[in-house]
Amino acid sequence: MNILFMNKLNSYWKDKIIEIKKLFPETEFINWQDVKDLPEIINKVDAVVYGENLTESLLKKFENLKVIFVPYAGVNQLPLELLKEKGIMVSNSHGNARVVAEKALSLAFALLGKIVVYHKDLEKGIWHGFSAGESVKNSWVSIQSKRCGVLGLGNIGRNLAQMLKAFDCRVIGYKRNLEMKIDYVDEITDDLNYVIQNSDIIFVTLPLTKYTKGLINQEAFSKMQGKYLINVGRGDVIDQKALYDALASKTIAGAAIDVWYNYPSKDKPCILPSNYPIHNFDNVVLSPHVAGYNTDATKYSIDRTIENIKSFLENGEPKDLIDLEYGY
Repeated sequence: MNILFMNKLNSYWKDKIIEIKKLFPETEFINWQDVKDLPEIINKVDAVVYGENLTESLLKKFENLKVIFVPYAGVNQLPLELLKEKGIMVSNSHGNARVVAEKALSLAFALLGKIVVYHKDLEKGIWHGFSAGESVKNSWVSIQSKRCGVLGLGNIGRNLAQMLKAFDCRVIGYKRNLEMKIDYVDEITDDLNYVIQNSDIIFVTLPLTKYTKGLINQEAFSKMQGKYLINVGRGDVIDQKALYDALASKTIAGAAIDVWYNYPSKDKPCILPSNYPIHNFDNVVLSPHVAGYNTDATKYSIDRTIENIKSFLENGEPKDLIDLEYGY
């Protein structure tokens, strides 16, 4: 068995690989950076740990590939139709789910608590609240006992539901496959309109798939009068023009977003995250796609990926498997 690591390997990764080598001495664990002649080994590889250098054209050359391990949750960057056609499994990692849920909650606190706008104004000597003679109705909003819609009840959504219960929130979950009961979720439905109508705060934790792209569109926003929107799923789950229009028309009370439409590159290291100037609104909190990216989250994601590799080596199948039809 040969496993090729095409991702960047930090010291924690390297330590974990040393540990797993001891358990599976007959398996070869190959660091991409040590490979001098890729064509020579490409057909000997049984499994790949995903890295950005795993292109679709390169993927087609792996004749014996059985599984791709993605060391984080999102798999929308992979050619899932091709993988389904070739019968290649895809395993992702939900190790950082609780940390992402924590970030979603912190974004909600920042948005409803007006943390950013108050901070920016106070830097200029501009006061709010009783010191400025403002009405309490114009002050910040508490999350206590709010009705919270959670779109997506995967690992992130379930952890978020548990955290929201600490503030006596009522949690309504949106899920494609209905289940009898999920801990900390008061209601589960596959009716998006129902969730929107019965929520004060709407959290998006959905992956990006052909079924979820543009799910939150102009029609959905038209039903969100006075509601708050938090997105830690994927940017394109929300139509960006519809988002801008909903903010510009003050249909929604505000938005806090960690996932985007435009990302920096070597050619464009500085770039605005949306094609529309939503950064100009004072009821928006922007975050640069870091919900699952800190020291703890990275370690948890690596740990879960290693568990999936162990399961594959022991049983022929990882613990976490993507449904290639639905993309999660």
